[in-house]
Amino acid sequence: MGKDKIRYFLYLNGRWRWRPTKAMKAHGFGLTTFGPGGPGIDSEGHPKASVEDQQRAIELNRAWDHVRSGQPSVPARTTLKHFPEGSVGDGYQRAMALRKAGRVAKGVIWTNEQEKRDGWPRAWKWIEPKFADCDPRTIEPEHFLRLDPVTGAALGLVPEIEAAVSVTERHMVIKVWRALWKKMAAMKYCDLDADPAKSFANTPPQPRDQIWLRWEVLRLVQVAWRHEYYGLAALMAIAWDSQLSPVDNRSLTLAQARRDPAGVYFAIERTKTDKAAAATLTQWSLAILIAYLKRFGVELMDNTPLFWTRGGRPVSRNGATGQWGGDHGGGRHIAPRPYTKSSLNQDFRAVRELAFGKQEKRQLQDMRRSGAVEGDAGGATIEDQSNKMANTVDRNKQLRKTYNPVNVASVRRFDQARVIGAKKLEAEQNAAESVTLTSLVTLLKSKEAPN
Repeated sequence: MGKDKIRYFLYLNGRWRWRPTKAMKAHGFGLTTFGPGGPGIDSEGHPKASVEDQQRAIELNRAWDHVRSGQPSVPARTTLKHFPEGSVGDGYQRAMALRKAGRVAKGVIWTNEQEKRDGWPRAWKWIEPKFADCDPRTIEPEHFLRLDPVTGAALGLVPEIEAAVSVTERHMVIKVWRALWKKMAAMKYCDLDADPAKSFANTPPQPRDQIWLRWEVLRLVQVAWRHEYYGLAALMAIAWDSQLSPVDNRSLTLAQARRDPAGVYFAIERTKTDKAAAATLTQWSLAILIAYLKRFGVELMDNTPLFWTRGGRPVSRNGATGQWGGDHGGGRHIAPRPYTKSSLNQDFRAVRELAFGKQEKRQLQDMRRSGAVEGDAGGATIEDQSNKMANTVDRNKQLRKTYNPVNVASVRRFDQARVIGAKKLEAEQNAAESVTLTSLVTLLKSKEAPN
Protein backbone atom coordinates (compact mmCIF):
# COMPACT_ATOMS: atom_id res chain seq x y z
CA MET A 1 0.00 0.00 0.00
CA GLY A 2 3.03 2.30 0.24
CA LYS A 3 3.84 4.76 3.00
CA ASP A 4 1.66 7.67 1.84
CA LYS A 5 -0.98 8.76 4.32
CA ILE A 6 -4.53 7.95 3.19
CA ARG A 7 -6.82 10.97 3.21
CA TYR A 8 -9.54 11.08 5.88
CA PHE A 9 -8.30 7.75 7.31
CA LEU A 10 -7.78 8.21 11.05
CA TYR A 11 -7.30 6.16 14.20
CA LEU A 12 -10.01 7.37 16.62
CA ASN A 13 -11.30 5.87 19.87
CA GLY A 14 -9.61 2.51 19.39
CA ARG A 15 -10.59 1.85 15.76
CA TRP A 16 -9.63 2.98 12.29
CA ARG A 17 -12.21 5.25 10.71
CA TRP A 18 -12.77 7.09 7.47
CA ARG A 19 -14.13 10.51 8.51
CA PRO A 20 -15.55 12.71 5.74
CA THR A 21 -15.79 16.49 5.96
CA LYS A 22 -19.04 18.45 6.20
CA ALA A 23 -18.95 19.11 2.45
CA MET A 24 -18.55 15.39 1.77
CA LYS A 25 -21.46 14.51 4.06
CA ALA A 26 -23.70 16.80 2.01
CA HIS A 27 -23.09 14.42 -0.93
CA GLY A 28 -24.11 11.32 1.02
CA PHE A 29 -20.79 10.19 2.51
CA GLY A 30 -20.85 9.08 6.13
CA LEU A 31 -18.44 8.09 8.87
CA THR A 32 -17.12 4.58 8.17
CA THR A 33 -15.72 2.47 10.98
CA PHE A 34 -13.15 -0.26 10.34
CA GLY A 35 -11.28 -2.73 12.53
CA PRO A 36 -9.02 -2.00 15.51
CA GLY A 37 -5.88 -2.75 13.52
CA GLY A 38 -2.81 -4.64 14.67
CA PRO A 39 -0.86 -6.62 15.58
CA GLY A 40 1.81 -4.38 14.02
CA ILE A 41 2.39 -0.71 14.88
CA ASP A 42 2.47 2.11 12.33
CA SER A 43 4.86 5.08 12.29
CA GLU A 44 2.60 7.10 14.63
CA GLY A 45 2.36 4.37 17.25
CA HIS A 46 -1.15 3.19 16.34
CA PRO A 47 -2.11 -0.43 15.61
CA LYS A 48 -1.46 -0.89 11.91
CA ALA A 49 -4.61 -0.93 9.76
CA SER A 50 -5.29 -4.06 7.76
CA VAL A 51 -4.70 -4.08 4.01
CA GLU A 52 -8.45 -4.57 3.45
CA ASP A 53 -9.34 -1.51 5.53
CA GLN A 54 -6.75 0.61 3.77
CA GLN A 55 -8.02 -0.53 0.39
CA ARG A 56 -11.59 0.32 1.35
CA ALA A 57 -10.55 3.80 2.52
CA ILE A 58 -8.82 4.34 -0.82
CA GLU A 59 -12.02 3.28 -2.61
CA LEU A 60 -13.99 5.81 -0.56
CA ASN A 61 -11.51 8.54 -1.52
CA ARG A 62 -11.80 7.49 -5.13
CA ALA A 63 -15.59 7.76 -4.88
CA TRP A 64 -15.25 11.24 -3.41
CA ASP A 65 -12.89 12.29 -6.20
CA HIS A 66 -15.52 10.97 -8.61
CA VAL A 67 -18.13 13.26 -7.02
CA ARG A 68 -15.76 16.26 -6.94
CA SER A 69 -15.26 15.94 -10.67
CA GLY A 70 -18.97 16.61 -11.21
CA GLN A 71 -20.33 13.07 -11.29
CA PRO A 72 -23.55 12.08 -9.45
CA SER A 73 -23.32 11.86 -5.66
CA VAL A 74 -23.36 8.58 -3.78
CA PRO A 75 -26.52 7.08 -2.23
CA ALA A 76 -27.60 8.55 1.10
CA ARG A 77 -25.90 7.40 4.31
CA THR A 78 -24.21 4.34 2.78
CA THR A 79 -20.60 3.28 3.15
CA LEU A 80 -20.26 2.38 -0.54
CA LYS A 81 -20.21 -1.34 0.15
CA HIS A 82 -21.24 -3.58 -2.73
CA PHE A 83 -23.86 -6.24 -1.96
CA PRO A 84 -25.27 -8.92 -4.28
CA GLU A 85 -28.22 -7.75 -6.33
CA GLY A 86 -31.46 -8.70 -4.62
CA SER A 87 -29.82 -9.15 -1.23
CA VAL A 88 -30.86 -7.49 2.03
CA GLY A 89 -27.84 -5.16 1.81
CA ASP A 90 -28.78 -4.14 -1.72
CA GLY A 91 -32.36 -3.50 -0.56
CA TYR A 92 -31.12 -1.41 2.37
CA GLN A 93 -28.98 0.82 0.18
CA ARG A 94 -31.84 1.34 -2.26
CA ALA A 95 -34.24 2.06 0.61
CA MET A 96 -31.88 4.65 2.10
CA ALA A 97 -31.52 6.33 -1.29
CA LEU A 98 -35.32 6.39 -1.71
CA ARG A 99 -35.78 7.88 1.77
CA LYS A 100 -33.36 10.68 0.95
CA ALA A 101 -34.96 11.24 -2.47
CA GLY A 102 -38.34 11.60 -0.77
CA ARG A 103 -36.97 14.27 1.55
CA VAL A 104 -35.26 16.11 -1.32
CA ALA A 105 -38.49 16.08 -3.34
CA LYS A 106 -40.26 17.80 -0.43
CA GLY A 107 -37.43 20.28 0.06
CA VAL A 108 -36.55 18.82 3.47
CA ILE A 109 -32.92 19.07 4.59
CA TRP A 110 -32.09 17.15 7.75
CA THR A 111 -29.97 18.78 10.42
CA ASN A 112 -27.08 16.94 12.07
CA GLU A 113 -29.36 16.30 15.04
CA GLN A 114 -31.94 14.62 12.82
CA GLU A 115 -29.24 12.58 11.10
CA LYS A 116 -28.07 11.31 14.48
CA ARG A 117 -31.62 10.41 15.53
CA ASP A 118 -32.26 8.33 12.41
CA GLY A 119 -32.78 4.76 13.58
CA TRP A 120 -32.03 3.07 10.24
CA PRO A 121 -28.21 3.32 10.28
CA ARG A 122 -28.23 2.38 13.96
CA ALA A 123 -30.37 -0.72 13.31
CA TRP A 124 -28.26 -1.62 10.27
CA LYS A 125 -25.24 -2.16 12.53
CA TRP A 126 -27.12 -5.18 13.92
CA ILE A 127 -28.75 -6.34 10.69
CA GLU A 128 -25.73 -6.10 8.38
CA PRO A 129 -23.51 -8.78 9.99
CA LYS A 130 -26.40 -11.24 10.03
CA PHE A 131 -28.28 -10.71 6.78
CA ALA A 132 -26.57 -8.18 4.46
CA ASP A 133 -25.40 -10.77 1.88
CA CYS A 134 -28.51 -12.96 2.18
CA ASP A 135 -31.45 -13.38 -0.13
CA PRO A 136 -34.35 -12.16 2.07
CA ARG A 137 -36.41 -15.19 1.03
CA THR A 138 -33.92 -17.50 2.75
CA ILE A 139 -34.21 -15.84 6.18
CA GLU A 140 -36.24 -17.80 8.73
CA PRO A 141 -37.89 -16.76 12.02
CA GLU A 142 -35.35 -18.91 13.88
CA HIS A 143 -32.60 -16.53 12.79
CA PHE A 144 -34.25 -13.98 15.07
CA LEU A 145 -35.46 -16.19 17.91
CA ARG A 146 -35.01 -19.87 18.77
CA LEU A 147 -34.24 -22.19 21.67
CA ASP A 148 -30.90 -23.86 22.24
CA PRO A 149 -31.66 -27.63 22.12
CA VAL A 150 -29.06 -28.32 24.80
CA THR A 151 -29.40 -25.50 27.34
CA GLY A 152 -32.92 -24.31 26.52
CA ALA A 153 -31.68 -20.72 26.38
CA ALA A 154 -33.07 -18.23 23.87
CA LEU A 155 -30.76 -17.60 20.91
CA GLY A 156 -30.86 -15.43 17.81
CA LEU A 157 -30.71 -11.74 17.00
CA VAL A 158 -33.47 -10.74 19.43
CA PRO A 159 -31.90 -12.03 22.68
CA GLU A 160 -28.47 -10.99 21.43
CA ILE A 161 -29.55 -7.35 21.17
CA GLU A 162 -31.39 -7.40 24.50
CA ALA A 163 -28.40 -8.92 26.28
CA ALA A 164 -25.88 -6.52 24.71
CA VAL A 165 -27.89 -3.29 24.89
CA SER A 166 -31.55 -3.16 25.94
CA VAL A 167 -35.16 -3.99 25.15
CA THR A 168 -35.48 -0.52 23.64
CA GLU A 169 -32.68 -1.27 21.17
CA ARG A 170 -34.27 -4.58 20.20
CA HIS A 171 -37.64 -2.91 19.63
CA MET A 172 -36.03 -0.29 17.38
CA VAL A 173 -34.05 -2.84 15.32
CA ILE A 174 -37.05 -5.10 14.67
CA LYS A 175 -39.20 -2.08 13.84
CA VAL A 176 -36.66 -0.96 11.22
CA TRP A 177 -36.36 -4.52 9.89
CA ARG A 178 -40.11 -4.73 9.35
CA ALA A 179 -40.11 -1.38 7.55
CA LEU A 180 -37.16 -2.52 5.41
CA TRP A 181 -38.99 -5.74 4.56
CA LYS A 182 -41.96 -3.77 3.21
CA LYS A 183 -39.64 -1.74 1.00
CA MET A 184 -37.86 -4.89 -0.24
CA ALA A 185 -41.26 -6.40 -1.04
CA ALA A 186 -42.05 -3.34 -3.15
CA MET A 187 -38.72 -3.95 -4.94
CA LYS A 188 -39.86 -7.53 -5.69
CA TYR A 189 -37.08 -8.97 -3.52
CA CYS A 190 -39.48 -10.88 -1.26
CA ASP A 191 -43.15 -11.49 -0.45
CA LEU A 192 -44.83 -8.86 1.71
CA ASP A 193 -46.58 -11.40 3.95
CA ALA A 194 -43.50 -13.61 4.45
CA ASP A 195 -41.63 -11.35 6.90
CA PRO A 196 -39.92 -13.73 9.37
CA ALA A 197 -39.94 -11.03 12.06
CA LYS A 198 -43.76 -11.12 12.07
CA SER A 199 -43.61 -14.60 13.62
CA PHE A 200 -43.02 -13.14 17.09
CA ALA A 201 -44.20 -10.08 18.99
CA ASN A 202 -42.01 -7.00 19.02
CA THR A 203 -43.08 -5.87 22.47
CA PRO A 204 -42.22 -2.22 23.09
CA PRO A 205 -40.31 -1.23 26.22
CA GLN A 206 -42.18 0.10 29.20
CA PRO A 207 -42.56 3.87 28.73
CA ARG A 208 -41.00 6.23 31.19
CA ASP A 209 -43.44 7.44 33.85
CA GLN A 210 -41.26 9.71 36.00
CA ILE A 211 -42.49 13.25 36.51
CA TRP A 212 -41.28 16.41 38.23
CA LEU A 213 -43.50 18.46 40.53
CA ARG A 214 -43.58 22.23 40.16
CA TRP A 215 -41.81 22.93 43.43
CA GLU A 216 -39.03 20.53 42.48
CA VAL A 217 -38.42 22.39 39.23
CA LEU A 218 -38.36 25.69 41.13
CA ARG A 219 -35.70 24.19 43.36
CA LEU A 220 -33.64 22.96 40.41
CA VAL A 221 -33.71 26.41 38.81
CA GLN A 222 -32.79 28.07 42.11
CA VAL A 223 -29.86 25.71 42.73
CA ALA A 224 -28.61 26.15 39.16
CA TRP A 225 -28.69 29.94 39.47
CA ARG A 226 -26.91 29.94 42.84
CA HIS A 227 -24.11 27.80 41.40
CA GLU A 228 -23.75 30.07 38.36
CA TYR A 229 -25.36 27.70 35.87
CA TYR A 230 -27.31 30.67 34.54
CA GLY A 231 -27.88 29.27 31.06
CA LEU A 232 -29.10 25.97 32.48
CA ALA A 233 -31.41 27.75 34.94
CA ALA A 234 -33.04 29.72 32.13
CA LEU A 235 -33.26 26.63 29.92
CA MET A 236 -34.97 24.57 32.65
CA ALA A 237 -37.45 27.36 33.36
CA ILE A 238 -38.40 27.58 29.69
CA ALA A 239 -38.42 23.77 29.35
CA TRP A 240 -40.93 23.58 32.19
CA ASP A 241 -43.26 26.26 30.80
CA SER A 242 -42.93 25.41 27.11
CA GLN A 243 -42.90 21.58 27.41
CA LEU A 244 -40.34 21.42 24.61
CA SER A 245 -37.92 18.52 24.38
CA PRO A 246 -34.29 19.18 25.43
CA VAL A 247 -33.10 19.31 21.82
CA ASP A 248 -35.74 21.90 20.91
CA ASN A 249 -34.89 23.97 23.99
CA ARG A 250 -31.20 23.95 23.07
CA SER A 251 -32.09 25.24 19.60
CA LEU A 252 -34.13 28.29 20.67
CA THR A 253 -32.99 31.65 19.28
CA LEU A 254 -34.09 35.27 19.64
CA ALA A 255 -35.35 35.21 16.05
CA GLN A 256 -38.07 32.74 17.10
CA ALA A 257 -39.45 34.97 19.87
CA ARG A 258 -42.96 36.35 19.35
CA ARG A 259 -45.40 38.40 21.41
CA ASP A 260 -49.20 38.32 21.55
CA PRO A 261 -51.66 40.05 23.92
CA ALA A 262 -51.20 37.26 26.48
CA GLY A 263 -47.41 37.29 26.58
CA VAL A 264 -44.23 35.99 24.94
CA TYR A 265 -43.74 32.69 23.12
CA PHE A 266 -41.30 31.05 20.69
CA ALA A 267 -42.58 29.97 17.27
CA ILE A 268 -40.57 26.91 16.22
CA GLU A 269 -40.65 23.68 14.27
CA ARG A 270 -39.93 20.64 16.40
CA THR A 271 -36.73 18.76 15.54
CA LYS A 272 -38.30 15.32 15.83
CA THR A 273 -41.61 15.79 14.03
CA ASP A 274 -41.12 19.02 12.02
CA LYS A 275 -44.48 20.16 13.45
CA ALA A 276 -44.95 23.84 14.21
CA ALA A 277 -45.06 24.64 17.92
CA ALA A 278 -45.81 27.66 20.11
CA ALA A 279 -43.52 27.53 23.15
CA THR A 280 -45.34 29.81 25.57
CA LEU A 281 -43.66 31.40 28.59
CA THR A 282 -45.04 32.55 31.93
CA GLN A 283 -43.93 35.70 33.72
CA TRP A 284 -41.68 33.47 35.86
CA SER A 285 -39.72 31.92 33.01
CA LEU A 286 -39.65 35.19 31.08
CA ALA A 287 -38.13 37.01 34.07
CA ILE A 288 -35.44 34.34 34.43
CA LEU A 289 -34.68 34.50 30.69
CA ILE A 290 -34.32 38.29 30.80
CA ALA A 291 -32.11 38.13 33.91
CA TYR A 292 -29.92 35.51 32.20
CA LEU A 293 -29.56 37.58 29.03
CA LYS A 294 -28.60 40.65 31.08
CA ARG A 295 -25.92 38.61 32.84
CA PHE A 296 -24.64 37.20 29.58
CA GLY A 297 -22.67 40.36 28.93
CA VAL A 298 -22.85 40.39 25.12
CA GLU A 299 -25.67 40.80 22.67
CA LEU A 300 -26.56 37.55 20.93
CA MET A 301 -27.27 37.49 17.23
CA ASP A 302 -30.81 36.57 16.24
CA ASN A 303 -29.89 33.07 15.04
CA THR A 304 -27.44 32.22 17.83
CA PRO A 305 -28.61 29.59 20.36
CA LEU A 306 -29.79 31.26 23.55
CA PHE A 307 -28.49 28.91 26.21
CA TRP A 308 -24.76 28.61 26.91
CA THR A 309 -22.64 26.72 29.40
CA ARG A 310 -21.00 28.56 32.26
CA GLY A 311 -17.51 27.65 31.00
CA GLY A 312 -14.64 26.71 33.29
CA ARG A 313 -11.98 28.62 35.19
CA PRO A 314 -8.43 27.39 35.81
CA VAL A 315 -7.91 26.09 39.34
CA SER A 316 -5.04 27.71 41.22
CA ARG A 317 -3.55 25.89 44.24
CA ASN A 318 -0.17 24.79 45.46
CA GLY A 319 0.98 21.23 44.98
CA ALA A 320 2.84 19.32 47.68
CA THR A 321 6.62 19.55 47.73
CA GLY A 322 8.11 17.03 45.33
CA GLN A 323 4.67 16.17 43.92
CA TRP A 324 4.57 14.97 40.34
CA GLY A 325 1.29 14.50 38.51
CA GLY A 326 -1.85 14.38 40.57
CA ASP A 327 -3.86 17.44 41.49
CA HIS A 328 -1.62 20.46 40.93
CA GLY A 329 -4.40 22.82 39.85
CA GLY A 330 -3.94 25.07 36.88
CA GLY A 331 -5.39 24.12 33.51
CA ARG A 332 -6.81 26.22 30.71
CA HIS A 333 -9.86 28.44 30.74
CA ILE A 334 -12.88 26.97 28.97
CA ALA A 335 -15.02 29.67 27.40
CA PRO A 336 -18.82 29.44 27.58
CA ARG A 337 -20.36 27.88 24.50
CA PRO A 338 -23.85 26.87 23.32
CA TYR A 339 -25.19 23.77 25.02
CA THR A 340 -24.77 20.47 23.24
CA LYS A 341 -26.57 17.25 24.13
CA SER A 342 -23.66 15.98 26.21
CA SER A 343 -22.86 19.25 27.99
CA LEU A 344 -26.53 19.80 28.84
CA ASN A 345 -26.85 16.31 30.30
CA GLN A 346 -23.61 16.75 32.24
CA ASP A 347 -24.61 20.09 33.78
CA PHE A 348 -28.14 18.90 34.55
CA ARG A 349 -26.80 15.86 36.40
CA ALA A 350 -24.53 18.12 38.45
CA VAL A 351 -27.37 20.46 39.43
CA ARG A 352 -29.76 17.57 40.08
CA GLU A 353 -27.25 16.04 42.49
CA LEU A 354 -26.77 19.37 44.25
CA ALA A 355 -30.54 19.76 44.64
CA PHE A 356 -31.68 16.19 45.45
CA GLY A 357 -28.62 14.00 45.98
CA LYS A 358 -26.98 11.20 44.00
CA GLN A 359 -29.98 8.89 44.34
CA GLU A 360 -32.15 11.11 42.10
CA LYS A 361 -32.34 9.72 38.54
CA ARG A 362 -35.11 11.70 36.87
CA GLN A 363 -34.11 13.43 33.64
CA LEU A 364 -34.62 16.82 32.04
CA GLN A 365 -36.86 15.26 29.38
CA ASP A 366 -39.31 14.17 32.11
CA MET A 367 -40.42 17.80 32.46
CA ARG A 368 -42.26 17.46 29.15
CA ARG A 369 -44.32 14.58 30.53
CA SER A 370 -44.85 16.39 33.82
CA GLY A 371 -46.58 19.27 32.06
CA ALA A 372 -48.90 16.83 30.32
CA VAL A 373 -49.82 15.30 33.70
CA GLU A 374 -50.54 18.75 35.12
CA GLY A 375 -52.72 19.70 32.16
CA ASP A 376 -54.66 16.44 32.37
CA ALA A 377 -55.26 16.95 36.09
CA GLY A 378 -56.48 20.46 35.33
CA GLY A 379 -59.06 19.27 32.81
CA ALA A 380 -57.31 20.19 29.54
CA THR A 381 -58.61 18.61 26.36
CA ILE A 382 -56.54 16.19 24.30
CA GLU A 383 -56.61 18.70 21.41
CA ASP A 384 -55.11 21.42 23.61
CA GLN A 385 -52.44 18.99 24.77
CA SER A 386 -51.60 18.14 21.18
CA ASN A 387 -51.25 21.83 20.31
CA LYS A 388 -49.11 22.48 23.36
CA MET A 389 -46.74 19.56 22.79
CA ALA A 390 -46.76 19.80 18.97
CA ASN A 391 -47.30 16.08 18.54
CA THR A 392 -50.10 13.83 17.25
CA VAL A 393 -51.85 12.95 20.47
CA ASP A 394 -55.21 14.06 19.17
CA ARG A 395 -57.18 11.87 16.77
CA ASN A 396 -58.00 14.66 14.29
CA LYS A 397 -54.36 15.31 13.53
CA GLN A 398 -54.76 15.60 9.75
CA LEU A 399 -57.58 18.16 9.93
CA ARG A 400 -55.79 20.14 12.62
CA LYS A 401 -52.58 20.14 10.60
CA THR A 402 -54.49 21.40 7.57
CA TYR A 403 -56.70 24.07 9.09
CA ASN A 404 -55.02 25.07 12.35
CA PRO A 405 -51.29 24.24 12.39
CA VAL A 406 -50.48 26.40 15.42
CA ASN A 407 -53.30 27.48 17.72
CA VAL A 408 -51.69 29.79 20.29
CA ALA A 409 -55.01 30.35 22.08
CA SER A 410 -55.30 26.59 22.55
CA VAL A 411 -51.78 26.48 23.95
CA ARG A 412 -52.68 29.25 26.40
CA ARG A 413 -55.74 27.26 27.54
CA PHE A 414 -53.50 24.31 28.25
CA ASP A 415 -51.18 26.56 30.29
CA GLN A 416 -54.16 27.63 32.41
CA ALA A 417 -55.16 24.00 32.91
CA ARG A 418 -51.62 23.23 34.04
CA VAL A 419 -51.87 25.83 36.80
CA ILE A 420 -55.11 24.23 38.02
CA GLY A 421 -53.61 20.76 37.73
CA ALA A 422 -50.47 21.76 39.63
CA LYS A 423 -52.58 22.90 42.57
CA LYS A 424 -54.56 19.65 42.54
CA LEU A 425 -51.40 17.53 42.39
CA GLU A 426 -49.85 19.51 45.23
CA ALA A 427 -53.01 19.07 47.30
CA GLU A 428 -53.02 15.34 46.62
CA GLN A 429 -49.37 15.08 47.66
CA ASN A 430 -50.04 17.00 50.86
CA ALA A 431 -53.03 14.78 51.56
CA ALA A 432 -50.91 11.69 51.00
CA GLU A 433 -48.27 13.00 53.38
CA SER A 434 -50.98 13.77 55.95
CA VAL A 435 -52.25 10.20 55.80
CA THR A 436 -48.73 8.86 56.08
CA LEU A 437 -47.53 11.00 58.96
CA THR A 438 -50.62 11.90 60.97
CA SER A 439 -53.47 9.52 60.26
CA LEU A 440 -51.23 6.47 60.40
CA VAL A 441 -49.90 7.44 63.84
CA THR A 442 -53.47 7.95 65.09
CA LEU A 443 -54.46 4.56 63.69
CA LEU A 444 -51.56 2.81 65.39
CA LYS A 445 -52.40 4.48 68.73
CA SER A 446 -56.01 3.39 68.47
CA LYS A 447 -54.91 -0.20 67.96
CA GLU A 448 -52.68 -0.03 71.00
CA ALA A 449 -55.46 1.39 73.24
CA PRO A 450 -57.07 -1.96 74.32
CA ASN A 451 -53.75 -3.10 75.78
